[in-house]
This record gives sequence, C-alpha cells and structure tokens, in this order.
Amino acid sequence: MPEKLNTPEVRKGELFAVSLTLIESWFPIFAFFSVAALGGLHAYFFSLLVSVMFLSGWWWLRNRPAEILKVSAYKDLALTSFFITALFGLTFLGLQYTSATNVAIILFLQILFTYLFLGRRQEEKLSARHTLGALLMTVGALLVLFPGEFNLNLGDALVLMAAMIAPIANLYQKRARSQVSSETILLVRSVIALPFIYLLAWTFEATPSWQAIQQQWLWLGLTGFLVFFVAKMLWVEAIHLLPIAKVNALFALAPMMTMGWSYWILHDVPSLYQLLGMAPILLGGYLITQK
Repeated sequence: MPEKLNTPEVRKGELFAVSLTLIESWFPIFAFFSVAALGGLHAYFFSLLVSVMFLSGWWWLRNRPAEILKVSAYKDLALTSFFITALFGLTFLGLQYTSATNVAIILFLQILFTYLFLGRRQEEKLSARHTLGALLMTVGALLVLFPGEFNLNLGDALVLMAAMIAPIANLYQKRARSQVSSETILLVRSVIALPFIYLLAWTFEATPSWQAIQQQWLWLGLTGFLVFFVAKMLWVEAIHLLPIAKVNALFALAPMMTMGWSYWILHDVPSLYQLLGMAPILLGGYLITQK
C-alpha cells in the first residue's frame, strides 16, 4: 500500500521495523556459532526446523488454515519461498568464509538494490530527504565494508548475492501479504524450504552428529525462534505498511549493532573505517525517518 505520512499505520510500521532491527542485529552472531559447528546448510536447516514448530502452533492459534485454500496467492507464495530460501542459503554459506559484521553490512546493501530494482515503482518512491538519507547510509556501509580497498572474498560475494535477491523476495512477500496473513507466508515458505535445504546439506556437507546438534541447541533455538519467527513476522508486517526501501533504510542500524555485539562476544575489534562509517549511517537513519 502507498505510504501516508504520520498515520497510525505508518508509525506502527516504523515500530515494527525498529523492533526487528534490534533482533536481526543478533542474527549473524547466533548463526556464527551454529555454522562453525554444523556447516552453513545444516545450521540453516535446523534453525528453520525450530521456526516451523513455533510457526505451526501460532498459525493454528491465529485460525489461519483456511488461507491455504486461497489459490490466487499461490504464485506469490511460491516465488517468495524460492527467493527467500536462496537468500538465506547464500547467507548461511557466506558465514563460513566471512565475519558476522561483514554479513550484517552487506545485507544492509539490499537498500541499494531496492533502488535499482524497484525505484521506478510509484509506491517505492521516497522524498529527496529520504533519498539523501538512504545514500548516506549506503556510503557509511561501503566505508565499513571496503576499508581502503575493493576486495570481496567468497563469503562476501555469497552474501552480496543474497542482498541482490532480497528486494525481489520482499516484493513478492509484499504482494502475498495483501492476500494472506504473515503467519501463512512464513509457514508456507519455511515448509517448502525444508526439504530442499536438507537435500543440499546432505549432498554438499558432512552430516553432523546428534551430539554436535544438541550442543548447538541454544544458537539454533535463538535463530529459529527470534530471527525466523519473531523478526520475520515483524518484517512482513513492516513491508506491508511501509515502502520496502524505507524499511531497509530503518534497518541501517543493524550493522552497527552487530559490530558492537561482535566486539563484545567474538572480540572482533572494529577498524577505523568501520568506525568512520557509523556517522553517515546514523545521519542517514535520522533523515529517512523524518516526515
């Protein structure tokens, strides 16, 4: 839906976006441990399995089963499932070769691809001030990502591909949300993804022992419940109420938060370029939320 300024729906969308940003900033940290122990695809599979258990119960309690019969939503649900599965598959694989901070920052660059892919769509256009804010945040992210040289390792390249997919995935999620609930979208896309991710994990990665899986229950649980259930529910609702570009822009604080968590938990000391990049990210975040 087109955004109207300063309405309760817009404010609700902004609250959802800020809340999911706080949760999503922890995603690279949670996933880092499970990926290191189980492999990227296995970590994705078991995290997704946890989320399906929570989603199934919530979907039933919210009385959503009848939405499965809505044939008109099938195309958007199928395309959402395909693109989201590819997005997170690439992200989990990328975590095997790059840092948690880099993953957070590269995923933020989806705002740039949102402008490139969706900028001509009327409902995605922002004002000059909003555009300036988005550009400042992009510059800040680039400072953090490329400290003095342009060099992408394999992990960065995989996550960059995920960032390119994100705007298309969000577009189809937005379309699906106009016909069915967030619960149905998340459950359908997760259930469809499970067998494909399992097959890829079984083909390309060594199968972890049950003991190794049990040792990662905390990180798998946090990723599955907080990220794939709570945060994604907030994400689908946010892009339903706001332009995708604006939700991505509000999400700009996540890389900076992840940088702080990485320093605190993983002892990953930020570079000078990473610290310099915070200024345009914060200024851009201020501009993008103005009326």
